[in-house]
Amino acid sequence: MPDASRRDDAHSITLTDGTATRTRQAAPADLVPVQELHRRCSLGSRALRYHAGRSGLSPAEWRQLSSPERGTTLVTAPAERTGHIIAMTNVMHTDQQGVGELAILVEDAWQARGLGTALAEHAATVARRAGHYALAAAVAVGNKPMLHVLEKLDATAVDAAGPVLDLRILL
Repeated sequence: MPDASRRDDAHSITLTDGTATRTRQAAPADLVPVQELHRRCSLGSRALRYHAGRSGLSPAEWRQLSSPERGTTLVTAPAERTGHIIAMTNVMHTDQQGVGELAILVEDAWQARGLGTALAEHAATVARRAGHYALAAAVAVGNKPMLHVLEKLDATAVDAAGPVLDLRILL
């Protein structure tokens, strides 16, 4: 379980239906609830996030995602159930100086409620604070909800060939 100081740094998001959530930086101890999040997501949602039907993350992958040296991973939970992770947002470093990579996974039952948009906006703020001037996102052409979310952030296509669009968001 994450320590109390991490919870104090949580970012509040209120969904379109009025539900309150809290988003905070992930910790290595979050692996089990993140694995549970993956199990609750449909194969389709996981395929759109990972471009493959992954069932979850290995402990080694989670160590990389939750390592501040690699970037920032955020987890989101309902305000009244802080141990029940419903979304994961990644703003990871890339080999391009000043460009972070954005990826978001939202549990199916929590989609279409404004959470993805709010998480993308918060990720842009996190990226700016980390010194990034842009975010890159690789999004499946068929992932209309994520494309809509990133359109709100003025994402532009950098490479539109194939089944995955490479998008760039200037911060």
